[in-house]
Amino acid sequence: MTLRLDTAFAELALRNGGDAEALAVFGRVLAADPPPDRQTARRAGRGRAWALEKLGRLERAIGAYRELLAEPDTEVGSEDWALLAVALCRCYRDVGDQAMSVDFGERAMAELSRADVAPLPEHLQLGSTLMGCYISRGDLTSAKLLAERLLPLARSTGSRVALGAVEWNASLIAREQGRFDEALELAERALALMAEADNARHQGMLRCNLARVLIARGEPAGALDLLVAAYGILRESARISEVVFCVVLLSEVLVQLGDPAGALEWAARGTALLEAIGEELWHERAALALAFGRAHLVAGDEEFGEAELHRCGRLLDRSGDHRDVALIWRRLGDSWAERERPVQAMAAYQAALTALGLPAVPAASSRRRALS
Repeated sequence: MTLRLDTAFAELALRNGGDAEALAVFGRVLAADPPPDRQTARRAGRGRAWALEKLGRLERAIGAYRELLAEPDTEVGSEDWALLAVALCRCYRDVGDQAMSVDFGERAMAELSRADVAPLPEHLQLGSTLMGCYISRGDLTSAKLLAERLLPLARSTGSRVALGAVEWNASLIAREQGRFDEALELAERALALMAEADNARHQGMLRCNLARVLIARGEPAGALDLLVAAYGILRESARISEVVFCVVLLSEVLVQLGDPAGALEWAARGTALLEAIGEELWHERAALALAFGRAHLVAGDEEFGEAELHRCGRLLDRSGDHRDVALIWRRLGDSWAERERPVQAMAAYQAALTALGLPAVPAASSRRRALS
């Protein structure tokens, strides 16, 4: 009984932003002697994996999710199996292993097809997550083809949440392809469809998505209230990287609106969140450094601003190579170009290409020496 109560307490803490506290309690439950009953151990195991993910400890979260999926009572096609597959696919993507995220997502979808089970909304969520992995990899063709397959299935389930999840990712595709009016319509519809879902994290992320479309359309003022609302939701329900992502967007919007003091306040809030959990998270720190730099420059603090741009580059050097890192390198290059610093801008643009797997081509003289 005590272990069940402890698990329930930790689940409540996890929903209310007490991630580190919840992780400690789940660990004690799983290490108890005598061990908890099977159901309690399963709940604690899932809670532990989600707590690790929320805290940004993605490699450990991947290990925890894999263990849960490999347990003999995890039945392929069940709601539990689908949600674990979604989480593992998402973690592979966000740790920067785009190839593994797509490979795992495709294998999970193939397993689901072979299982020949009645469709569940969670199955559509798995497909939507795979769409997101394609988008993160830059493979918009595969993402769009999958969306065309999933939309009729989502409508046939009658689940507003399933349809909203697919249209959410369809909005991301449209935004990436520059079809901003369509992206806005899809994002608004996804938010309306998923309004009744009992998933606070999705509500926050949907608002961030809608805000990004408005920013892309050159309407930062319309994005501000959405992002403030999203932050209030995500602060307790989402992963630390997603909260920081929202904060960075807020800072950029305020820079565009000519409020550098407000932008600096939000960037400082994001830094405080990272310091509180004590994780490295170089990619997130780099995004915040860029936010600080841009805000200082708009405020006229050129020395501080350029120092933060340099710090952003140093942090990106420690962030690995994947598309999200490439996007920050690109934004850093644009910031240097605005400062009329062509050498720094070119270096950032080249780093962006390298992060995408396109290293610099050797000079013609070097190629001749290599061939001689």
